[in-house]
Amino acid sequence: MWIGRSTALRGLLAAGAAAGLTVAIAGGSPASAQQGAPAAAPAATVSMRFDDRGPRFTGSSAVKAGEMLRVRNISGDAHGGHTFTLVATNVLPKSPKAQGEECFTPGKICLTAAIAHEFDEQTMEVGRPLVEAGQTGWDKRFSRRIKKGDSWSSEKKNETFEQIVSAKAGTILRYMCVVHANMQGKIRVTG
Repeated sequence: MWIGRSTALRGLLAAGAAAGLTVAIAGGSPASAQQGAPAAAPAATVSMRFDDRGPRFTGSSAVKAGEMLRVRNISGDAHGGHTFTLVATNVLPKSPKAQGEECFTPGKICLTAAIAHEFDEQTMEVGRPLVEAGQTGWDKRFSRRIKKGDSWSSEKKNETFEQIVSAKAGTILRYMCVVHANMQGKIRVTG
């Protein structure tokens, strides 16, 4: 369901697997996952949605360093799922062309994140719903140089994920949905 519109992805993933990039399927994604500190109420929530205004993020614009950030998928299942993927500004797709199939070409963020999530175009399964890099929690961004950042993939309505924000105060965390590359947002990490 995830990235079915990318015909180029199938060949690129197959080539990547032949070059040693294993695309393994490790079961379905959990209905809810939690990592980090105690089950306290999150200080901030970002929602992934697809409605009459199209795909978009809504919610908090700031979160304190060390507090929980909740990410919720409130879209229907028919919209191909979403990702909450931390990215550097320089890899954000800016034009409509860059937000489409072009985003799934070698070196572009959508393909890079799809490989990190172990997405299998044949089965349409995400082998790795949570991609964690850097410290435990939200802190590491995919960039042109760094091919693995923090990202969570969700395909089911009302699925949520909570994790501590481990980025330092003063950081701006930019994020996007790899499935809908025009879906972009940012959250400021406060002290």
